[in-house]
Amino acid sequence: MMKESLKQNPRYMHLLTDYAFKLLFGSEQHKTLLIEFLNSALAGKETVVDVEFRDKEMLPFVEDGKRMVFDIYCTTSDGAHIIVEMQRTLQPTFSNRALAYCSHSLLKQITKGERYHFEKVYGIFIMNFHLVDVEPRLIRRISLIDEDTHEIFSDRMHMIFFDLKMMKNKSLAECEKDIERRLFLLKNMEKMEEKDKDFPMYDNLFDAADMVHLSNEEVVSYGASRMKLEDDREGLLYYGEQQLRKGIEQGEMNMLKTIVGKLKASGMSLKQVIATLDFPQSEIEMLWD
Repeated sequence: MMKESLKQNPRYMHLLTDYAFKLLFGSEQHKTLLIEFLNSALAGKETVVDVEFRDKEMLPFVEDGKRMVFDIYCTTSDGAHIIVEMQRTLQPTFSNRALAYCSHSLLKQITKGERYHFEKVYGIFIMNFHLVDVEPRLIRRISLIDEDTHEIFSDRMHMIFFDLKMMKNKSLAECEKDIERRLFLLKNMEKMEEKDKDFPMYDNLFDAADMVHLSNEEVVSYGASRMKLEDDREGLLYYGEQQLRKGIEQGEMNMLKTIVGKLKASGMSLKQVIATLDFPQSEIEMLWD
């Protein structure tokens, strides 16, 4: 059952907070939840029986290269590499970032003497914004294909994008597919008062998200993460998606200059702006004066 408005103390964690997302989907304690989500997301491309969590930080190839840190990075019992990344705030170049994540995971598999043998890499990207320059869709699946024949050119890399802003359903019952229901719960579980009796297959997810199981220290950590989510939401409302889209048309640097100026005028410090925007610190500092 969904509430029209939130109570002072919701029963369930907001699953889009960093704390709840990584606890429920990135820990050995709740590994079954991740396996269920992956099988639903992959829609038959792979059948995940078990996963092994890997170091979430991918080291660069060169000394000054950019380090990549994923929310969840795991391999399946069949050897496939899976990256799961949850991104709440609009990133104009997110499609390029996703491509870089998957490419990096492929290249890191190369060892001396091997002839470019790769295990499959799947990038699963959960976004609370629309990708730029493409028609918004709830689910977008990207593979390497022949443009003329649409045959798979290589099955080594796949990307799946879930756009939560396209989730318009008001209840689990309105969702037609399992993956749609799981995305609905990611976005809306905090608003729910109890488990949905018509969908007992999600009881383990409700149980894991129930804050009654959290220790005092965990409640504090979750609370800080929940406040960060609210700060992100207010920041996004401040400059607005339409303003960002307009800025992108004028060029990325012009867009960044506009955003930095408005955030500065709103009273944000340089440190806060750097933490908010997904751009190199040097570029933001250059535009600060």
